Amino acid sequence: MYNSFMPYYPQQQPSVDIGQVSSEQEAVNTYVAAGRSKIMFTPDDKTVYVKSVSMNGQTSMDIFDRRASAPVSATSDYVTREELTAALEALKPAKKAVKTEVSE
Repeated sequence: MYNSFMPYYPQQQPSVDIGQVSSEQEAVNTYVAAGRSKIMFTPDDKTVYVKSVSMNGQTSMDIFDRRASAPVSATSDYVTREELTAALEALKPAKKAVKTEVSE
């Protein structure tokens, strides 16, 4: 017989927290609960700290320096098939003429 009762499974809370710190030392000293991670930004948004604590209490922290990316130039680095064939032919060694002696 089908039981109409469905067990309730509460949703887990997010395991990542976001905050702001003023220095690396403050990020190191920030409390993070076991099994959770915390993302921390500096006020100038140039450095990002990600501190994680595993379920057995091991702490790790990654530090990322943000930088502006350079714009990609519009130049094309592609060649046509004919240009590729010509370049490959130029790289091949020249065939040497084989001299044979004819005995008379």
